[in-house]
Amino acid sequence: MMIAAVTRSEANVLTLARVAVGAYPAQDALRLLIAQAEAPVKLGPTARALLSDTLARGTVGGLARGGGWSKQGGRRLWERHEPPELRFTASLVRLFRWMLLHPLAGSEVPPLTLDARLTLAEQVVVTLLLEKLRGTGCEGTLALQPAVREAPLVVLAHAAMLAQAAELEKVPEVELPASAVVLEGLRDVCARAWVSGERLKRDQEKPAVLARIGRAQTAVLDAFLPAIDQAGQRQLAGFLVDAAVQWLSRPRTSDEYVRALIPDTPLKDRAEARRQAGAFLRRLPQLHAWDRDHRSVRFIDDEYRLAQQLVRDWERLGEQGFNEAARLVAELDALPT
Repeated sequence: MMIAAVTRSEANVLTLARVAVGAYPAQDALRLLIAQAEAPVKLGPTARALLSDTLARGTVGGLARGGGWSKQGGRRLWERHEPPELRFTASLVRLFRWMLLHPLAGSEVPPLTLDARLTLAEQVVVTLLLEKLRGTGCEGTLALQPAVREAPLVVLAHAAMLAQAAELEKVPEVELPASAVVLEGLRDVCARAWVSGERLKRDQEKPAVLARIGRAQTAVLDAFLPAIDQAGQRQLAGFLVDAAVQWLSRPRTSDEYVRALIPDTPLKDRAEARRQAGAFLRRLPQLHAWDRDHRSVRFIDDEYRLAQQLVRDWERLGEQGFNEAARLVAELDALPT
């Protein structure tokens, strides 16, 4: 078997790519990100070929593991749809190079600048990478970069993480139907990210940070839900149902969301933080209304098959779950003691 030879700096880029797509554990990236590491000025032909292969195979594998394995209508993602176009550019190499040159755990990191916006495939890679970096102390610096915050898939998945880093001033529009297949493949990733967002709220000491996380979630869902409804793609909200099922699988209290808030902050600020803490749960009634719509579709209607799939998929949350979410929202809207 032939062994491909690359330089140490090229190997570092390949390591970051393989961590992002799940081929290597996250620890392999941390050793490169906590201190300045070698980064190539440009990739040689061997490294370029290896990187292209890693990204192409790894992204498809990431989509399969991230939600594509789940059957809908008895078929998995790759059985229901043609493979999405995967186009990678020099932007991703620049991103990896920037990560290697500037310790992400540091306080002063120069901004990442890219010549073009991330492609759909590159957004998948960054979405997967941020999940791998969650909780490492390196994700915050990456989440602050404009190129990352302008990527629709990244914002949809990691709204809470981005908002913790800074106010999310704009929600980029998810392009449908082009992104539909990819979003189905990221269903589990998005669900885990939104559950993580609920946990993130519990650890916030500052009401202002908790409030801006809630505002970001509201802005994202207020843009996303009408878009998929208009496009006839309500199944893309499945990750929200999954997240709600996971989060509400154990008893929750409203005080759990605000338990870490500094008690001597102004009452007005704490009240706003409490209200915004329920942002995710506050949008579940829209899904509840859709669920009732799906149950009323007749078997002679064209939408009957899809409607029944969604009924079976969403009934894991059910009336009890929707009612529990409404109860928590009502408690959060009450004035803090």
